[in-house]
Amino acid sequence: MITNLPTRESLNNVALRIYFRAWSDLLDVWTDFALMFEQTFDVGTAVKDWPTEWEDYLVAAQTDLQSISSLLQQSVELALKARVCAVSPYLLLLDSAMNLSASPKSIDFSELRTLDAVDLPGAVNTLTDQPVSDEFITAYTQLRSRRNKITHLGEAGVTMTPDELMRLAVSLYVAVWPGRQWLADRLDFADPRAAWLHDGKYTSTHMVVLHEWPAVVSLLKKGEFKALFGQEKSRRRYLCHDCVYEGDTRYAGLEKPGCGTAYLDESGTVLTCVMCGQTSKVERRKCTSCPGDVIADNGDDWVGHCHTCGEELNA
Repeated sequence: MITNLPTRESLNNVALRIYFRAWSDLLDVWTDFALMFEQTFDVGTAVKDWPTEWEDYLVAAQTDLQSISSLLQQSVELALKARVCAVSPYLLLLDSAMNLSASPKSIDFSELRTLDAVDLPGAVNTLTDQPVSDEFITAYTQLRSRRNKITHLGEAGVTMTPDELMRLAVSLYVAVWPGRQWLADRLDFADPRAAWLHDGKYTSTHMVVLHEWPAVVSLLKKGEFKALFGQEKSRRRYLCHDCVYEGDTRYAGLEKPGCGTAYLDESGTVLTCVMCGQTSKVERRKCTSCPGDVIADNGDDWVGHCHTCGEELNA
């Protein structure tokens, strides 16, 4: 009897945790540099103003970039296994050459050999109703080959850049998890060890995500932003008071105007947050603290607070 069968959900959850670990490590490559040379999270300015230092820094960052590449490969591999598992977890054992025994005994699924990484795209396209594209297979094959070199030789044989890996990470997410909300996943699948340490008073996962959000916005290209969030990058973003409240811990020091994760609908009277998914009614009147004119009117604790600067209107 085979015990502890995996499920699509369990495999996907692990895959997403690994993906966002890779994402967090990748963003740290930029933000660590920006904090050192600009004392801010303005990564674009830091790279532009310190080009020689940036190039030298990337040489030292190659080991980290290789690890990030391997994490992305591991994440996508598990996500493909999740698609096969949705049909039947036993399909993951195809070609496993498992030894059969006439003596009854239990075997933990994790002890069995599952489909090799090289076979997963073909298995997905043959066995599931969610095939992957030729473009994805090409990217996946290159990533797998690079991971194998890192595993067996200790290096990838190519110089990596964080920009290249970010482009890859975005395209992989869109291909493997279509229809999911990227920013909600970023919050839900943050580093569980760090999340356990957050007490909600001094630090929180919302704080971490909102701190990095301005850098994410600046680094994503227009098409990537639209693919991940369904909004034009140039559209004005507004504060979600609930998300900012969760992130504005004692040690946060959030620059609130850069924390906007909500968008107005076509009527201009309802905001929807791309992180928590909540909708909020607003009224259009001038803020007394900033030029904003989108004011909370949802019948909750935030009535009268500006969605641009976060301040409550003066009576």
